[in-house]
Amino acid sequence: MDTPWWQELWRRHAHITTPLRERGLECDIEFGLSAYIVRVALPDDSYLIISPPQEPPSERPPGDPEGWIVTREHPDDQSLFEVLYDSAPSHDPGASQRPETRHGGSAQPLVEAIDHRLGRLGLLPHPVSPTNSSESSHLPGPVTARTRPGRPKSR
Repeated sequence: MDTPWWQELWRRHAHITTPLRERGLECDIEFGLSAYIVRVALPDDSYLIISPPQEPPSERPPGDPEGWIVTREHPDDQSLFEVLYDSAPSHDPGASQRPETRHGGSAQPLVEAIDHRLGRLGLLPHPVSPTNSSESSHLPGPVTARTRPGRPKSR
């Protein structure tokens, strides 16, 4: 769908999707429980979900949350579930502070954590090179069947 809304949605998430696409990963934007999420297909048929905190819903605009949560899941193996990164602030006074919370909604530490974990698992199709820029903010390249933004989906 090449509507102005989808172009804007992709623009607002480009700081996340662009560096991942530069690494050869397929990204899509979907609607989660209460906010837009980035879904990243991995070569082993598992996938990443990169989302802002879903509950309670945030008043912040798409792509600019107070923190990010990245999980890895597999559609056929429910035991493969891991949290790769969680910079969302905790509102639970008894919860221990995670080191990532200091990064909040910053994309660079999020992408670095994904690089590190996927590199250890051998799931990065293209290694990171010095010419890849994590700060790029352009829209995705030509829309193809593999990268075309889909319609919002509920999880």
